Amino acid sequence: MLKMKKILGILLAFCFVMSVTAAAVSAAPDNTYRKDDGKKISDRSNWNSQKSNWDRQKSNWDRQKNDWNSQKSNWDRQKNEWKHKKHGKDYDRWNQLYLKWFSGYNKWFSGYNKWFSGYKNFDNNYHKHYR
Repeated sequence: MLKMKKILGILLAFCFVMSVTAAAVSAAPDNTYRKDDGKKISDRSNWNSQKSNWDRQKSNWDRQKNDWNSQKSNWDRQKNEWKHKKHGKDYDRWNQLYLKWFSGYNKWFSGYNKWFSGYKNFDNNYHKHYR
């Protein structure tokens, strides 16, 4: 239980740092314009460096997603096993741990969805400029 709390704490801290980083990237001023605008031609190296940053973050989020999904399948298996057992104090303890984990999972999933939305917006803009 202590090990799981420590792992969840580390994951939540990592998610917080990643969300702050994503917020900082999305809040950065956009100095690039489409070629059709006639104002300024986009600097491809700037786009490429931003793209590599987003792709690096995507691989981190995907790795976390795999970890969470692995944990989710374990919890679901245990939940299914409890359906066929008598419920008592052991079940109450297990259920409390499950609810804490589920709360952490929902927070992470919300952060993932927000980040993924920003990633898709960037990716669409990248392809508008360089297709």
